[in-house]
Amino acid sequence: MGEFFAFKLNKLKIINNREIFGKGEIKILSFLTGSDVGLPLLDGYQETNDDDAKKELIKAATTSVLSAKQLIQIDNITDGHQVFFGDTGYSLYTSTTKIPISFNWSLLVFESDRDVRKLGEEINGILTAPKFDGFVSNVMVLAGAAANPAAAAGVAITKFVFGVVTDQMMKNKDDQIGIVYQSFNKFQHYPHGERKKDDVRDLSGNMLYDYSIFGTKY
Repeated sequence: MGEFFAFKLNKLKIINNREIFGKGEIKILSFLTGSDVGLPLLDGYQETNDDDAKKELIKAATTSVLSAKQLIQIDNITDGHQVFFGDTGYSLYTSTTKIPISFNWSLLVFESDRDVRKLGEEINGILTAPKFDGFVSNVMVLAGAAANPAAAAGVAITKFVFGVVTDQMMKNKDDQIGIVYQSFNKFQHYPHGERKKDDVRDLSGNMLYDYSIFGTKY
């Protein structure tokens, strides 16, 4: 007996592309995290009292989150543009072993002319940024006061990554188009393995998105 799970982005509608003249390029950056999505390395966090070991687990978990990111470029985006990901959608996360009990989804859409490869390298450079060590120490304090240290660390890691990316956007004068933060759990949101929502408005009010969840046992 096995389990299969897929979380897909099906459509985006961009209300304002943030370009003064006509068409523009957008980048889509997505992260999924959870106790069994992207952050299994933190399972051992509560099993050790060694601060150095905890620091290494947080660093390894951050590396895992970064390596699992989805970074997509789409060209020729106009105001009111609808981006379709075919008739099957685009998988942001797939598991052939487990339907996750819960997970968090963060999505950032921004206007940028930068090369995707270079942008990916900049994001991965977070690990060597001067403020990364301070972030690790802060996560240890936060996790130590939380009922679920691994979950608290996972949320903090994603927020930190998005914060650094947002700072980099401001330096490069990129414009944010849309942003999504959502938390899901199996019991409330996909108790029977499926969930599909269309035209969900993002936090900025400038974007609508469709997504779907599918999980089954076989």
